[in-house]
Amino acid sequence: MTNQIPERRKSKRYNILLKVYFPEFDLHGYASNISLDGCFVETECTISEGFLTDLLMELPVVGVIAMKGYVQHRGKHENGLGMEFVHVRFEQDQTEYFSIYAQFVKLLPMLEDIRGKYLQLVDQKRIKALEMPTYSQT
Repeated sequence: MTNQIPERRKSKRYNILLKVYFPEFDLHGYASNISLDGCFVETECTISEGFLTDLLMELPVVGVIAMKGYVQHRGKHENGLGMEFVHVRFEQDQTEYFSIYAQFVKLLPMLEDIRGKYLQLVDQKRIKALEMPTYSQT
């Protein structure tokens, strides 16, 4: 018999990498495992649990948005931050940015379906999984 920990998250998580920047700390990272309510930010962790901070997040095709997040926890190996977005503390423009973020997150299930179809075609050997060549500036 296995002890399963009940899921505490309110929203579905999506695996995607998005560039993140914390202006207050001049700290860069990548958001992964995102949801409507928060994300995990892979970064050199210098922000303490319980800290409320502003962050910039780059959404593909859309642009950079400004949000406010609460550091819920640090990564298991201090490799990042579990962030919860704090709606009640948003400035007016952050509320507008969050609206854009919410629309972006709502599109992710469709992108997951497309990805699944792509992988299915690869598995069926109907297409090859391709990679972009490495870009080097000379």
